[in-house]
Amino acid sequence: MNNFTVNFPSGKTDILFGNYFEQLNLSAKSRRIIIVCDQLVNKLYPKISEKNTIISIEALESEKTMDTAGFIYNKLIELKADRSTLLIAIGGGIVCDITGFVAATFYRGMPVILIPTTLLAMADAAIGGKNGMNVGFHKNLTGTIRQPEVIIIDTSFLKTLPIEEFRNGIAEIIKHAVISGDKLFSLLENNSELKSGTISKEILKIAMQVKIDIVLADEQETGLRRILNFGHTFGHIIELSEGMRHGEAVCIGMAMAAKLSERLNKCNQTTTERLLKLLNYYQLPSTSLLDINVITRQLVYDKKKYGNDLYFVFLEGIGKVVAERISHHKLEHVLLNIFHD
Repeated sequence: MNNFTVNFPSGKTDILFGNYFEQLNLSAKSRRIIIVCDQLVNKLYPKISEKNTIISIEALESEKTMDTAGFIYNKLIELKADRSTLLIAIGGGIVCDITGFVAATFYRGMPVILIPTTLLAMADAAIGGKNGMNVGFHKNLTGTIRQPEVIIIDTSFLKTLPIEEFRNGIAEIIKHAVISGDKLFSLLENNSELKSGTISKEILKIAMQVKIDIVLADEQETGLRRILNFGHTFGHIIELSEGMRHGEAVCIGMAMAAKLSERLNKCNQTTTERLLKLLNYYQLPSTSLLDINVITRQLVYDKKKYGNDLYFVFLEGIGKVVAERISHHKLEHVLLNIFHD
């Protein structure tokens, strides 16, 4: 894939493809670098630690908190980092989020480069400048929107990615396919290569471009960008309540959102069934054992809440989702009717 530059409203991001070590050396331009790295990735790729200063963190959802940010702040202080120091994230979406947040807030901003090592992070989490942090039970309740200087995509990292984590990334690509339409969705249907753990450059590039185009149109999430939350309203609750992988929880959230949309006559049964069939093909979940009452109680904490309403992303068809305000009471009522039937 060819390198390219995205000129977001708040700043440009260079997206580079190829060997992470070579691309990082070129991008650093003799600046001092400090790497925040997933502990597991650091063990799998010992070259990362050679001649580099490493802050190693555990890449767990429970660690995506202000406590971890504070740990990194203190390490940066010990290392005498300053605003010219280049902070590098090497890991999945959790590491990219934490590092991006720290870079946006330490000394009120320092440059950051993201090197995603998971499919989910390459196709989704590393793109768009969102750096979400959890607060207690609540996912991504605080955070920043600030674009990285560079994103380096090295697909060789995927060779050591467990198939369960690979499918976790497929989940977000499916979300992009639902949003963007038949071209990507059709490429995913009955794709034996992707199912076995190998992604084509074509699919990865299309999936990335879907998010890039939406963020370009609405970087600060005042309108269109909300549609990227398809499946996430329920998915975030399920993820934290059941300790589930993010992508898997989003799949259940997408299935629930489709059924809700169908019940409200926003989409037809054929659309819902097509989505469920695709999730099943990649052995991704579409149902949860979590009590629906737990989900409805947690909806009041959703970050897209406005007074007694929240913005919910409804499915109208493959290639058409819309974010509309719905009252918490109505959403709860319809959910209970669907899942208590």
